[in-house]
Amino acid sequence: MSDIKLVNVTKQYDGQPLPAVDGVTLDIAAGELVVFVGPSGCGKTTTMKMINRLIEPTSGRILLGGTDVMSIEPNELRRHIGYVIQQIGLFPHMTISENIQLVPGLLGWDKTRSRRRADELLELVGLDPVAYRDRYPRQLSGGQQQRVGVARALAADPPVMLMDEPFGATDPITRERLQNEFLRLQAELRKTIVFVTHDFDEAVKLGDRIAVLEERSRIAQYDTPERILATPADDYVASFAGSATAIKRLALIPAERLPGKPLNVANGLPTLDKGGSARDVLDLMIRWGTAQVAVDGGKAVDFETICGLLGDDHGR
Repeated sequence: MSDIKLVNVTKQYDGQPLPAVDGVTLDIAAGELVVFVGPSGCGKTTTMKMINRLIEPTSGRILLGGTDVMSIEPNELRRHIGYVIQQIGLFPHMTISENIQLVPGLLGWDKTRSRRRADELLELVGLDPVAYRDRYPRQLSGGQQQRVGVARALAADPPVMLMDEPFGATDPITRERLQNEFLRLQAELRKTIVFVTHDFDEAVKLGDRIAVLEERSRIAQYDTPERILATPADDYVASFAGSATAIKRLALIPAERLPGKPLNVANGLPTLDKGGSARDVLDLMIRWGTAQVAVDGGKAVDFETICGLLGDDHGR
């Protein structure tokens, strides 16, 4: 795993009076998922793209595992950093397996190893290799294509991943499923991840820490989701957190930790699979108009339990 350090990083475009990114300093620990959140045009994507040199910094230093990225040839650097974007970017004339094998092929892996790795990753992201490896992107749904995009980014087992609004083009239900699947993957793989979004709820759900960015990527607050929700640094951060902070804090509580009555079967209750949060439980209750939800089929969590959490300003 590799940590990431940004030291006074600036991007100044020719002909522009102000820098697009102005002196960002940030430490990201190895294995940590850090979310950049901020309004459109604040520089969060520009900052992320300087890490893999898709955009060259004007000044400052970016270190991956202690090595300055400017000392690494750009294409070589990018082969060791997974990159996932909203538009996915799968090649339409290539099969799903061939898309996933792209980077291993560039790194000189033999075909047998590359194919085996593609099958492993399809299983990892919840797609049956036998059913999907020989399909083409047009034969997959948007959510399935997004899973393949994540699999492709993981193909060469990069220590670092950059993700730019990766779930933004999907419908709300698909987006929630992808987020849950991604949290499951990260718990297993522990990659160092920089994740860009404009959606604060998504940042709270996914991030170990959140960097709330203002204009020109100036950092308004860099902290855990819990601390940002409980003690926003200023009115700007508070405006991002919104008024329903108690509801947002539910997203930080794993559903599996909630107390509930044991169930042998779901008994017709809506069911939340592993990886969800107390917020997901509440969402299911509202969607189905029920006072109970089965969590992983093993216990029934009731509405009073969720109400108790909403009244707790301190518990996770």
